[in-house]
Amino acid sequence: MRASNVLSRISLHFTLIVLVVWSVLPFVWTMQTSIKFTRDVASKEPVLWGYETTGNAYRNFWLDTDRFEDGEASLWNVLWYVLAVLAVMAFFGVMNRRGGDGRPWFLGYLAVMGLHLLWIADGVRVWPVVWYLVLVGIIVFLMRTREEWDPKNWFIGGVVMTLWYGLWRFPKIWETESTYEFLINSIVVTVLTMLISLTIGLLAGYGLARYTGISGAVILIVALGFRALPRTAFVLPYFFGANRVDRWLRDSGLSDWDFPLIDFPFIDELQILDSRLGIVLALVAVNQPFTIWMFRSFFMDVPKELEEAAMMDGATRVQAFRKVIIPVMWPAIIATGLFTLLLAYNEYLFVRVLAPTEWTLPVAIVSLTGGESSRTITEAAAASVSITLPIVLVIILFQKHLVKGLGAGAVKG
Repeated sequence: MRASNVLSRISLHFTLIVLVVWSVLPFVWTMQTSIKFTRDVASKEPVLWGYETTGNAYRNFWLDTDRFEDGEASLWNVLWYVLAVLAVMAFFGVMNRRGGDGRPWFLGYLAVMGLHLLWIADGVRVWPVVWYLVLVGIIVFLMRTREEWDPKNWFIGGVVMTLWYGLWRFPKIWETESTYEFLINSIVVTVLTMLISLTIGLLAGYGLARYTGISGAVILIVALGFRALPRTAFVLPYFFGANRVDRWLRDSGLSDWDFPLIDFPFIDELQILDSRLGIVLALVAVNQPFTIWMFRSFFMDVPKELEEAAMMDGATRVQAFRKVIIPVMWPAIIATGLFTLLLAYNEYLFVRVLAPTEWTLPVAIVSLTGGESSRTITEAAAASVSITLPIVLVIILFQKHLVKGLGAGAVKG
């Protein structure tokens, strides 16, 4: 029995190792291609080791080489900038997990970011200093006047603010190519799609889980049928529908209307086609049945007695949902959010059809792989590695919550 157990364990581990190598090998090959010279990439025989490394592919894809000076040294400066932003985000993440009092740390962070902004600027200007002091004063006032202060919110805000600051300052320090705008498009489209899908999915899943009427079953069947259809069946209807909406906006004059008290960033005129808004609306519509079904299955395993007890204590149904049910559902929310993030982040077809110029990174990478030059192949490999590493990092950070969310409701007791 012992020999058979050892043999079965060896065969199991060998199978898992083979599957891991088979899965990781394409990414390793792509990473090698991204740091090779074009002569090694164009070689008839694969060059697996002993080759010279270079960062030209990353520099050519992300930065304007005509204005980018100092060669490899400047590319190292870019790497140090990215690592510095990640280090600050990791610092806030560690402080959040330890649960410490983050007021002095957050103020110190604001001071460092403000001084860095002034240091990068050409000379000391008055208005950046004034706005920075006003911002710090407002935050200090809110900290001192709030009685129930939760440091976790400030740590999460520090992570988000650091990411926003790093993305905002990057093109102001280095001259970037249009691919950086595609990166911003990918981030905006992914975040908005995930937030809208999760919001609608939570409310719809909760309602369908608590409502047992025939209309709820009809809605679920329709959503499942909508999800089962191939995505190519929705591209042309969305395209023609968005085209008619844009035509109506132009004919009515709303596309050029200056909205009072509203300033839409990066939007010169109100339109659906060739805009982030159209991509987000299409991806939300396509991915919404998935989120509804996922959340409904999770809500079915949450006892009704939890919200009923909260309502007996005087809470409304909305308060019971927000303060009692949502904290229990966090692993499920994170798991569903990660799947929605992957679907939106890697979308190609809808972006290519609905946005001829407002591309995301997957479309930009495919445009490079269509070329016959070895340079475009190395740039496509560098872009693939660049957009894959953030997703790998997010999966690693939320791995524990992802496993909890996928295993939620698997065991009932």
